[in-house]
Amino acid sequence: MSQVADVSQTEFNASLNKLFPLPLSPVEKFMFADGRAQYPMMCDAEARFQGTIERGPFEEALEFALSRAPIFRSVIEHDKKRGDVWRLTDLRPEVDWNDYGADHETCYDDLIDLRQNVGLRVYVRSGSERSSIMFHFHHACADGVGAFAFIEDFLAGYNNATPGAKPVTPRKLEPGRLLNRCNSALENPTWVKGLRDVASGVASAFRFFAERPLPLTSGLPTITTNATRKQNGFVTQELSHETTVALRRFSSESKVTLNDLLLRDLFLTVHEQIEMQGFPIRRRQLRVLMPQNLRGRGDSAMPTTNDVGFAFLTRRGDLCNMPDALRKSLAWETGAIRSDRLSRYFIGGLAGIQSVGAQPWIVNGKFCFATAVLTNFGNSWRRFATKLPVANGGLVAGDVVYDCLIGVPPVRPRTAGAFSVTTTADKIFLTLKQDPFFFTREESEDLLALFAQKVTQTAELAR
Repeated sequence: MSQVADVSQTEFNASLNKLFPLPLSPVEKFMFADGRAQYPMMCDAEARFQGTIERGPFEEALEFALSRAPIFRSVIEHDKKRGDVWRLTDLRPEVDWNDYGADHETCYDDLIDLRQNVGLRVYVRSGSERSSIMFHFHHACADGVGAFAFIEDFLAGYNNATPGAKPVTPRKLEPGRLLNRCNSALENPTWVKGLRDVASGVASAFRFFAERPLPLTSGLPTITTNATRKQNGFVTQELSHETTVALRRFSSESKVTLNDLLLRDLFLTVHEQIEMQGFPIRRRQLRVLMPQNLRGRGDSAMPTTNDVGFAFLTRRGDLCNMPDALRKSLAWETGAIRSDRLSRYFIGGLAGIQSVGAQPWIVNGKFCFATAVLTNFGNSWRRFATKLPVANGGLVAGDVVYDCLIGVPPVRPRTAGAFSVTTTADKIFLTLKQDPFFFTREESEDLLALFAQKVTQTAELAR
């Protein structure tokens, strides 16, 4: 382990002893409460590689990454004074090792009881030419950017544990930043700003409950309480290099972000999907949940955690008949969300709900939070502070090349479709995870193909 040991590890461990037990943030409390047997709040982050994952360097790299990710080594316990807290343990995640291409069957999407076990499972699939590692984690422990940080640490550890590889310096780590998670996006908040945030949070909450969106399962029969899964995992579709280039060109020419185009096309997709199920939408509401990273300046040094807020984009179904108007309206709203970090109001709203004991009503309510989720992970490499060599379209870590990441958030009751976007230098990957009790894998592939078709049609406008 000497090759992967961080010189500041002793100091890091001393800092953790001062931080832990660490009180849960409002988002972590919500994610923890929202996990259930059928909908376990488990996220997927699958790192894909050229080459063979070797067991020795893998084990050293995983231990190195875990040493820098205290929440992935913690369980939740209740403190009489501080409520639920993360408590550090000596527990380690389960690792399932198999040949490349084998299914992720062992415990996949089984609920992790965070009071008993750490919130991470790892699935290694190693082959002679291609390999993959699935980091399957509870959303209370990390968000997508937190998973990137963990993978970055893993890659640094794998590189440094590989005989003959040129050592790299791991990213800077400041454990104290965990105290400010879900709050660091606020630069020097004042009491006036706090009051305004409360007022905005109340207004956002009112709008959230007043504008009831249709679920993706509209028009489908209700499932029974003892229903069985129709599928596991997620489906992915790769857009061509030509489509990717054209889409980026159209984004630039239209003066909107790539994410705005994807959001518009997702609204068109779910609108068409619901109507194909025999449910006319007309003026009823559709809603897409858009996660927003709330990390502030310097938070790239934060250990793996969940530091995310949620924005809810709601539109009437008839606006989907006017694609240009829909695109412009979404671009205006997402611009405001990005510039003012409006998704942080979701955090304040959660804290208020939890303070009056109303969280169970929200978690177990029968209403639909969102028709679908769209999270844009972008290119994970661009977030890495660790300087790994670039070759063969990826980052070289020891004797493997990390060339792609596929990630997807969980689904929850009545939010039956979680879409994600990841990119490389020349390609875009669309991924979908659907409610496994309503939809078969073939149906998910058809829906993702419909989304890809909408996105491709948008790209063709720039050709």
